[in-house]
Amino acid sequence: MELEYGPEYDDFRAEVKSFVKENEGVNLIGKSLRSSDRVDWQQKLIDHGYFARSIPKEYGGFGGDMDILKTRIIAEEFAKSPIPKPLGGQGIQMLVPTLLELGTEDQKQAYVKPTLRGEIIWCQGYSEPNSGSDLASLQTKGELDGDEWVINGQKIWTSTAKFAQMCFCLGRNEPMPKTPRYQLPT
Repeated sequence: MELEYGPEYDDFRAEVKSFVKENEGVNLIGKSLRSSDRVDWQQKLIDHGYFARSIPKEYGGFGGDMDILKTRIIAEEFAKSPIPKPLGGQGIQMLVPTLLELGTEDQKQAYVKPTLRGEIIWCQGYSEPNSGSDLASLQTKGELDGDEWVINGQKIWTSTAKFAQMCFCLGRNEPMPKTPRYQLPT
């Protein structure tokens, strides 16, 4: 797929190139994922709109538009340089959008900004011993006990677990359906 950039993107590309050139000396190799240097770098990327572009400012994002061509320009220019890339990971790519869409205000305030900044690293708990990533056969259960959810089950292959302080996982809060897992509607 060829993306066409009109002349209206020239100034933005020049801005990104300038940022990349100014920061070529930044080196985070060997730094832990939660080091203050990484957290500061992540915040600098957010402040310039090179990461978390479309996440509202009140949750720690840049608060900009969702312009796919600008996002692509950022990726292209960063790929040409040895400067550190933004932290990725399940928390940022999977949990944050879910919290923004479905989370309570307390959850958004508690988790979105620290996750974007790299202060909280998340692992994902999807795969289970007898079903791998087949979510239709999910056995882990979540039961509401007062104001808290009690999670019972097993998870395996937990991506980024050795770095994480928090885990987001999938669990059933209703009994398993009696119909076959993959039955198509007729």
